[in-house]
Amino acid sequence: MIQNEHGVRVSSQTRKEWPGIACNIFDLRWETEPGWILFSSNAALLCVAVSEMGGRCQVRIRPDQPVEGDYFGTGHLNFVAPSQPFTVYASEMRRVRIACYEIDLSSSDCLTSHEMVLIGGMKSRYMFRDERLFQCARLLGEYDAKNDHDPYALSLTRALQAALLDLVDRPTEPKRPTKLTGDRLMHVFDYISDHLDENVSVEELSRVANLSSAQFSQSFRETTGLSLQRWQMDARIRSAQRLMLDDPTESMAEIASLVGFSDSSHFSRAFLEIEGTTPSAWLRQRI
Repeated sequence: MIQNEHGVRVSSQTRKEWPGIACNIFDLRWETEPGWILFSSNAALLCVAVSEMGGRCQVRIRPDQPVEGDYFGTGHLNFVAPSQPFTVYASEMRRVRIACYEIDLSSSDCLTSHEMVLIGGMKSRYMFRDERLFQCARLLGEYDAKNDHDPYALSLTRALQAALLDLVDRPTEPKRPTKLTGDRLMHVFDYISDHLDENVSVEELSRVANLSSAQFSQSFRETTGLSLQRWQMDARIRSAQRLMLDDPTESMAEIASLVGFSDSSHFSRAFLEIEGTTPSAWLRQRI
């Protein structure tokens, strides 16, 4: 399945199989930035980032080609047609857990032949949002099945196939010409990353994106699932995660200052709000 990589190491890989679905879990570590890893499979694939540490990843057709997707926030999905290569890419990252579900329609125990044809005819679709499909994929990726006949895992695989079928039947909305995506969105993300210690305004970023302020605000929330202020805070926390993992002995006060927080107390409160735990507790669980 792995064809090539640049600056990314596979630290572990597991595979589990059920009727209609084979789940491949890859734990990836970024050793250079940017870094990417190229995959390909003879089967159709549904891919989701189960967890991301130190940054956010994207799925691209090629490493140097930002995808024209619809959703770049937490929980993005990617459906890749058989034999179509795809790249997991990140400009800033430390660790990612990717779940890749091979869709084996010939072994499905819950789809009719007509439904198999519908799913089998799906075209590749990158960086999109579907809450039902994401939750099925996330739960199955995180669940430690006892065996191939685990009833909970089997129910999740059937729910995932049903969600895929629902996606086929649901027409996609036409893209708006002002949608933030591709190179335009990457310029916005880069600007935010380069100004972590500043409160970047909507007006600044709308100029970067060449949109009006009103167009930018609406498109940014639709594209990321977050307000600009919340995305900036999230970017600071992810930058702090990189620093913490690179040097676990560094003081939290110094890290807080480097990523744009006024003091370590403000940093700890923001980290707790986003990650659900304190910086020190988060770090202890990962070293």
